[in-house]
Amino acid sequence: MAKKEEVGRANLKTFRSFSVEEEQSQHFLMREREESIDLPCLKFPDHPEELITRPVIKSGWLDKTPPKGGRRFQRRWVQLDSEYLRYFQNNKEVYSKRMVSVWCINTVQSVGDQRFELITQSRTFLFRAETNEQRADWVVCVQKVLDSWQQNGGRSVFSKRSVVSNEGFLDMMSPRTKVYTVIKDRRVYLFKNRQEYMSGVGITDIDLRKASLKESSRSFSIVTPYRTFSFLVECEAERRRWCVCLSQCVSCTVPTVRVCDRVWSVESNRVCADCGGEGTEWASINLCVLLCEQCADAHRCLGASVSKVVSLNGQLWTDELLKVFLLLGNSKVNEFWAANVPDTEGLSVNSCSNKRLKFITSKYLHGTFRKQHHLTGQQEALNNALCAAVQSDDLMESLSLLFSGADVNCSSGIPQFPSPLALAKHSGQTEQVELLQHHLRSDAVGSEVTSAHSQSGYLFKVASSNRPITEHKARADFSQRWCSLSAGVFSYYKTDQMTSRCGSMRTSGIVCLSVNSPGSHGYEHTFELYTDGGRVYLFGSDDISTIKEWTRAITMAVLPATLSSVCGLCDRLGPLHCAEGSSGIGWFCLSGSKLQVLLQDSVQNIDLRKLHTLSVCDGVGGVILGWRGGCVHVCSDHRPHFPGWLNSLRQAAGSGTETLSQQQLTESGTPISIQRCIDHITRHGLMSVAIYRKSGANSRVSVLMDSFLRDARSVCVSEEFEVDDVANTLKRFLRAVRRGVFNGAENTHRWLSVTDLTDRRAKISQYQTLLSSLPDVNRETLKVLLNHLYCVQNLREVNQMTTRNLGIVFGPTLFQTDGSDARTSTVVEEMIQNYCAIFNVSEAELQKQLDATSLILNKLSEQQASVKHPSHTICAVYLEKKDEGAELLVQVGVSVTAAELVLEVLQMRGIEPPAGETWSCCEIQEKEDLERELHYQEKVLPVYFSLSPESHLLVRKSTYSVDFKQYLSDKMEVCKAGILQVCELKGNKNRNFNSRHCELNNATFRLYRDIQGSQVEKEWTVQELKLFHGYRRKLRPSTPWGLTLFSDRQQWYICCENEDELIAWMATFLSLKHGGNLWME
Repeated sequence: MAKKEEVGRANLKTFRSFSVEEEQSQHFLMREREESIDLPCLKFPDHPEELITRPVIKSGWLDKTPPKGGRRFQRRWVQLDSEYLRYFQNNKEVYSKRMVSVWCINTVQSVGDQRFELITQSRTFLFRAETNEQRADWVVCVQKVLDSWQQNGGRSVFSKRSVVSNEGFLDMMSPRTKVYTVIKDRRVYLFKNRQEYMSGVGITDIDLRKASLKESSRSFSIVTPYRTFSFLVECEAERRRWCVCLSQCVSCTVPTVRVCDRVWSVESNRVCADCGGEGTEWASINLCVLLCEQCADAHRCLGASVSKVVSLNGQLWTDELLKVFLLLGNSKVNEFWAANVPDTEGLSVNSCSNKRLKFITSKYLHGTFRKQHHLTGQQEALNNALCAAVQSDDLMESLSLLFSGADVNCSSGIPQFPSPLALAKHSGQTEQVELLQHHLRSDAVGSEVTSAHSQSGYLFKVASSNRPITEHKARADFSQRWCSLSAGVFSYYKTDQMTSRCGSMRTSGIVCLSVNSPGSHGYEHTFELYTDGGRVYLFGSDDISTIKEWTRAITMAVLPATLSSVCGLCDRLGPLHCAEGSSGIGWFCLSGSKLQVLLQDSVQNIDLRKLHTLSVCDGVGGVILGWRGGCVHVCSDHRPHFPGWLNSLRQAAGSGTETLSQQQLTESGTPISIQRCIDHITRHGLMSVAIYRKSGANSRVSVLMDSFLRDARSVCVSEEFEVDDVANTLKRFLRAVRRGVFNGAENTHRWLSVTDLTDRRAKISQYQTLLSSLPDVNRETLKVLLNHLYCVQNLREVNQMTTRNLGIVFGPTLFQTDGSDARTSTVVEEMIQNYCAIFNVSEAELQKQLDATSLILNKLSEQQASVKHPSHTICAVYLEKKDEGAELLVQVGVSVTAAELVLEVLQMRGIEPPAGETWSCCEIQEKEDLERELHYQEKVLPVYFSLSPESHLLVRKSTYSVDFKQYLSDKMEVCKAGILQVCELKGNKNRNFNSRHCELNNATFRLYRDIQGSQVEKEWTVQELKLFHGYRRKLRPSTPWGLTLFSDRQQWYICCENEDELIAWMATFLSLKHGGNLWME
């Protein structure tokens, strides 16, 4: 037996090593033959996302193994959520061809190029992505779902332990087939047989929430908005059994549909208030939140006195209760309950039950994240405010007051209407009445919420000091203390059993809370407290969650209600002396580069990276902060906390060679250093020849670079710096900034791998995907920089900086490499060429940018009007043929066109062409036997400067002008399609011509993979291509009628069957490229 297993493993290993074709063939033989069922919709939903009952984790097109062992993959739309992987005929269909329960997937693994397998208990599914990167992304996503499923101990509807309403075989009428049918949880599941049902592989499921049932003598139909499912049964008893089950499901969904439709008309009510998952069929009617099933279970654990959970299918729903949920909605209610939820502590749809219960307990029972009402702690004021609020239609204010400690049974002081409930009824506020009635049964919540500022537990403490703590404190310097925050007092004890305190401080006397960077001291996470008496206390722990809980509790206890309601976890907070504050005091809360300042009664939100001014007053030691819309002067303070504030503000404002996100920024979010360099070059250097290729003076570059690193916002690029100095500074800065524009070397491979793609649309899509993964500042910087480079290459005829040249310069610079990998240049080239498509820049927006650039250039031209124009270039041109010593030397200016050059050459030789005869200027490449007629409006100098030593310019009679005119004269629409012999020469390996379907249409040239024209392999706009007449010498085409297409560094050789075909293709290409303007009138 063991020997057989060993032989089997050896055979499997041999099988896996076969070639791709053999592997595909064997896969098909080893797998079950799939007979999927098509269930096409007669009508498609207007909003498909509304049909999704759980969030889609990933979706997209994949190729899948075909049925019956065929050799061609089939394209399917695949969709993965937390419970199923489904694939559809297309992305519009409602009903899948197959659905695989996550419960039954044993493993997911990559096999061969671009392919991966899902291995279930009964069979294996093979998929193929377009690229290895996409394949890897699918494998990672599926594996994460599997891991989450196993951790949460989930079970599928396919599980053997699942309780179903009915099951058995039915004959489906369209398409005509027998299916194993299961009814469970108001859904009908279809399977090929019972074995597939038990193994977790289904066909599709039908949602009965929006379905109706039709019955006849021996059949019944489930009617949905998108198609009708009809089934035959063998006898009347069986039909009755199925219809009874279906009737119960359909009828019980009617009130659910009615309630859901009304509640879900508010968009925020469609997603769970706690985890953000879809499928909100439960509600807590006293907390006024809509919930998914998993979060509803956690709410039930709190008890009905805290959260009263009901189903949207329950009998409790009245019109008044519905109106409460319509007027509030999850979005508004979460502005109160979840105002201060840290990003790291929120729930997701895949959160486990323990995490859900802990979060929901903190959110509702303890009120940890709620927005603090400005009357909190003032019981009489809260009660009076509640009595006033219930007489208005402001439900949100009433909710906030009730859960901030207002007494729902308080006395109104009016004998006729003694309570808030009586006042609401008298005022006709039926929704307020509904809210109050449900709150009468939830007394426990208010009492717990009012104690949100209490905290206790063990921390490690250093002996207090009267000076800032600047040196590293080792673990031995810390002592364990039991700490307690309660009733406005922070106390610490030797142990939790001690009653005598080691020390204490009132929260009203805390002037600064500062959270240190991880690793600053012996304990990984620490925070400091500064008191108004000038003492400094340092506390620490290795548990980050412990420190977060303490800092959150201290924050809520220290800050004024107006600021604590909008302030979450922060790095530093406290009051500072400033003239603009109330009574000369302003409250400051610093988190990263974001500063929130409470001045008088308003909170200012300031991005310190975008400050206009940050200056320290040397005389008095204060600091001035100026931003768009305001200014504040912070006065100096002799106490220990003030030096820390100065350092924190300076660091948060950005400087040096930190990442782009930590630089000083413009209002648009671009680093000031980069923007000022680009602005200077735009004003003074766009027309500078070889801009960015020439180096400036190293001494001036170093001075400017150092100025930007010290304080970019104070730098003004003066006239003492040459354009090349500024250009070199920009390149040096881009090389020096940490992690670079592309956010680190670990992301470099993903960007460079895009160059391997051949389809232009796929490239653009991948670039857009990679851009979306960058930090906001990096993405905005890249857009501004590429917009600038696009403008530079737009003037390439003047500055000689083509897209290729810019790619060579900026590729290694942006990727921070040594330039040995040519793909870095290619990425920059392609992003400049496709700037508009990648960044979704409209033609109007682009034209507006170019017009602004033109205004700058026109102004510069006016200023330089007195400057002498550069002298002409002497060009060697031949007439009709190249003979030794027969070249003509012609002075050619920057603006000279091919037509003007031809006219001058003919005049030099005394030739006057007869009427109807066309002469042209040609670019001749002798080594390759290629030639190209220049368009009559094409500038000569750029072509002349690009010629190789084996190339020259030749003026002669036009070869095909008459034929082109004749061919195009009767064409209503200029286009061309057909089969051509095509060769792509890669090195010296492949010189064969293959039959391919080619197409010229809508200014686009498409090359298909085969002669059927089923799949596009290459696609270019004609503006990207250059067309030459002729072949490369080393090729052996079947006919002499050849063309060569150049696209960047690629060359495609095309063999036409005869000369007429050659003329047709050339005429079509040139007409599309030049908009029909081929000849000078």
